[in-house]
Amino acid sequence: MKTTVMVDKVGRMVLPKPVREAIGISGPMSVKIEVVSGTAQISTLEGRCGEVARRRGRTVYTGPLPRDWDSGEAVSRMRERRIRK
Repeated sequence: MKTTVMVDKVGRMVLPKPVREAIGISGPMSVKIEVVSGTAQISTLEGRCGEVARRRGRTVYTGPLPRDWDSGEAVSRMRERRIRK
């Protein structure tokens, strides 16, 4: 896949949706940029990307959950993080 994007005066660029989808970028997340032989390579961080889908306008993880996954505990942790903000 090849594409051309514009870089603005402060160095920002927008990755087109097909490029983001091809490398597994979904929503706000960190990516790794590596310069190899004068070429920038963009990839997702290990373990961060997974199987995701859009459902009712939200990005949701659709991959397998760990065996010890406790959804009630996950919801409690998320609520605590929101309260602290």
